[in-house]
Amino acid sequence: SWTFGAHLDGVAEGPGANDNGSGSAALLASAEALAEQPTEADNAIRFGWWAAEEVGLVGATHYVENLGEAELSKVKSYMNFDMIGSDNYIVGTLDSDGSDVPIPDGVNVPEGSAELEGIFTDYFADIDQPNVGTDFSGRSDYQAFIDNGIPASGLFSGADGTKTEQEAEWFGGTVGDKHDTNYHQSTDTIENVSKESVDIF
Repeated sequence: SWTFGAHLDGVAEGPGANDNGSGSAALLASAEALAEQPTEADNAIRFGWWAAEEVGLVGATHYVENLGEAELSKVKSYMNFDMIGSDNYIVGTLDSDGSDVPIPDGVNVPEGSAELEGIFTDYFADIDQPNVGTDFSGRSDYQAFIDNGIPASGLFSGADGTKTEQEAEWFGGTVGDKHDTNYHQSTDTIENVSKESVDIF
């Protein structure tokens, strides 16, 4: 099966419209679109909305650790959608091939992860959409999947990273500001989600 996931919780400080209402909504829209396709998918596709990501990746980790060996062996890939509507956004892919951001020490990169990232980067190349690789560090719900040998990638519009001049040239926005100026704050409301960013993703 292919598994797609997004965390449904937010932090206590804010309403979480971008982090992670944006990824959760995109996942729901994808599931609805898939259900309307006229042909059957070749593989089973699972959608997961995880609990308690913000307090230690609890929901996704619990899910993976309780699959059992037989079920775990059926999971061929995991795609993560955590924040895709940042107001000072970048168009980011989880850089599982390490081409833009070096893989941190100790992070497991299962075989096939680079090919999953390639699905996104090839698509963006086809539509002439600039994009950047972002940290493949296990900072989101894909951690438990890669720890168990399941290849992973995903999409990300930025959180507390700082917008560079190159990124502003590609994506617009304000150099020197955070990619999400409302990250983990009370201002993470629907009014501050970038519809332009969500549309790209």
